[in-house]
Amino acid sequence: MSMIPIIALGSAGLYSVAMISMKFWWKIPGLGLGLLIVATLLAGATLELAALREERLGIIYTGILGAEVILIAIASYFLFGENFSHREVFGIGLVLIGTALAWA
Repeated sequence: MSMIPIIALGSAGLYSVAMISMKFWWKIPGLGLGLLIVATLLAGATLELAALREERLGIIYTGILGAEVILIAIASYFLFGENFSHREVFGIGLVLIGTALAWA
């Protein structure tokens, strides 16, 4: 079994942590949070590079961004109380379906 989907998901998770940290940074800026942002972006990029050694760019890009959309939507709802319109939920669903189709 290939580890590429797991590596791509790990990259998406790290990029998502960076994005969530950026959202928090505007409320409580600080060196520690800034370092977390930089570290998670670098770690996410490192995993992305590892995945790109074994798989096509389009597939990795689709997988990482698709997973990020889902992870960020979940974090937006639970951490920041952000709500989504029906159209936005439908769009998120389309991203999930498109990502699944690309990786199938």
